[in-house]
Amino acid sequence: MAAQSPKPSTGKISGPSRDGRIAVLGAGGFLGSHIVPALRAALGCEIDAVDVNLGKLALAPDDEGVRRVTARLDQPGLVDEITGRCGTVISLTALCNPALYSTRPLEVIDANYTELLPLVKACAARGNRLIHFSTCEVYGRRALDAAGWPMDEMSEDRTGLFLGPVHRERWTYACAKQLLERVIWAHGRHGDLAFTIIRPFNVIGPRMDFLPGIDGEGVPRVLASFMNALLRGQPLPLVEEGRQRRTFISVHDFVEGVVRVVERPGVCRGEILNLGNPDNDVTIRELGEALARAFAAFDPAAAPARFQSVPARALYGDGYDDTDERIPDLTKARRLLHFHPQTTLAAMLPEIVADYAARYRPLLQAEASEARALAARQAGGG
Repeated sequence: MAAQSPKPSTGKISGPSRDGRIAVLGAGGFLGSHIVPALRAALGCEIDAVDVNLGKLALAPDDEGVRRVTARLDQPGLVDEITGRCGTVISLTALCNPALYSTRPLEVIDANYTELLPLVKACAARGNRLIHFSTCEVYGRRALDAAGWPMDEMSEDRTGLFLGPVHRERWTYACAKQLLERVIWAHGRHGDLAFTIIRPFNVIGPRMDFLPGIDGEGVPRVLASFMNALLRGQPLPLVEEGRQRRTFISVHDFVEGVVRVVERPGVCRGEILNLGNPDNDVTIRELGEALARAFAAFDPAAAPARFQSVPARALYGDGYDDTDERIPDLTKARRLLHFHPQTTLAAMLPEIVADYAARYRPLLQAEASEARALAARQAGGG
């Protein structure tokens, strides 16, 4: 059973708007490329889609309701222009690859905090509604209440935010995201900023991430790392034998929740919301095994999947640290959004495998052909 597309919504945006326009910052990334068409289909609103690369944004060529802006957010005058044109701003802009948190920490802090401060201040000053995407990583190393006692789930209003020590640079991302959350909260509590903060819990789906050497460098996130290995016939890399647990949500279920946030400016004002699927709670190894089964069903001729333990330092640098388990409390999302994600992990993986194969197999075949030709020339002394 394939993952289901978001159902059309019937609500209308009643919050602050400039002629009904919405700005989606980071529109060309994995999440943005799904959110923009979903908003167009559900609300019929006009959108300013902003990113440095909009190649993933799949829209009809004649869709004049989306204004494409290829630019960095720090381009002079862009924040002022966007907040002047659009009443609602959805901020997806981030540098969110774990391999960068302890190898390029200053860039991570700037991208997730420093460079977004002008946007928050502009939205507060001009009366824009701000929907900001944070991360479940702000909860830190484990789910603990404010007194430090263990909790079963991570709750937006009751779970403490416990990060590792400073030399564990893996937490630079979470720390930057948390601090920006506090700035946004202060503008709403002590000013008049209409905001909603969303904390995603491991969203996966088509068009996610990159493959090293093809359309990106370094180490992608775990699902893309596994798909890279499967497509190349290499062992799937496991850090700490893949014992860490995560809950995974289909991008289609997730986007349906985002559309509902946009539709409900009143009930969502000043709220922080978890969006995830606690029913899909598996270890990273179990994710790899499930993905390998989906890949084998897609390509029965492929070699059987293998796993290989790798040191965390080799992938993530000396400052690596991690969370044992992340399970979202969805009480608030269910109450405010009637949010009930349904797609199982087994149901969402075939679509992901097919997407990766369609995008990357021709490129990998061309890469292998070039490598063989080079080896032949070297063997012949040419």
